[in-house]
Amino acid sequence: MAFFRKASPAGGKAIDQGILARAGRALADQLNYWFGPNQPQQPSAPEGTQPRTFDYPVGYNINIQPRSLEPISFDQMRSLADSFDLVRLCIETRKDQVSRMPWAFRLKSQPGVPKRAANIGNNAISGQDNEEQDPRLTQLTNFFSYPDREHTWQQWVRLLLEDLLVLDAPVLVPIVSQEGELWSPGKALYALEVIDGSTITRKIDAMGRTPAPPAIAYQQILKGLPAVDFTSEQLIYRPRNVRAHKFFGFSPVYVANSFC
Repeated sequence: MAFFRKASPAGGKAIDQGILARAGRALADQLNYWFGPNQPQQPSAPEGTQPRTFDYPVGYNINIQPRSLEPISFDQMRSLADSFDLVRLCIETRKDQVSRMPWAFRLKSQPGVPKRAANIGNNAISGQDNEEQDPRLTQLTNFFSYPDREHTWQQWVRLLLEDLLVLDAPVLVPIVSQEGELWSPGKALYALEVIDGSTITRKIDAMGRTPAPPAIAYQQILKGLPAVDFTSEQLIYRPRNVRAHKFFGFSPVYVANSFC
């Protein structure tokens, strides 16, 4: 390295040591391996930079409209689902199948304890289960009979499935009062509101993940403007078909659009 310093012109700047080190490694690689692969480039990101889930666009969080970077919008998917009779028939059939499924809440069986009889109806726990003494089971059954205090379970789950199958953006917002106050730790749950998934835009942290509370994780966009902020505790966003390189889900209707 001293040789290179002497070779520089009088008054000139010495060659950067990092450049010399990389050149030396490359030369050694060529000498040690016939047509070798050479050494990887040095990272250009600052030291300590965390890995990212994917190469997201710079300044992504300032985008307002959901799916603004995607080739197919929420409106286009809904238009296809409403206008293509075969797609709509498939959606309604699946909604019928799921909404008709019986459900019940039961205590989790402990090791060594015989399993209790199955409760196959959407009703309170029967005497055969020997669980009627636990009030939580009745509370849960009563709550999910009208999860949003307006629609029955069958109606409510169909609302949720519509956005799951068409948009892959099912959204639930837990509220603690009839006025719509958002849930926060320590407050009793009043209802689970189904929110139009096309109005919700995601936000990310530096790694590309959903930000942890108390940071804003989602925003509801109304009239083209940000209207409501949510933490990840205040909004339940559960797409079915997630992909590492995308912000939003990959719905069956999105797939069907490729064949239309």
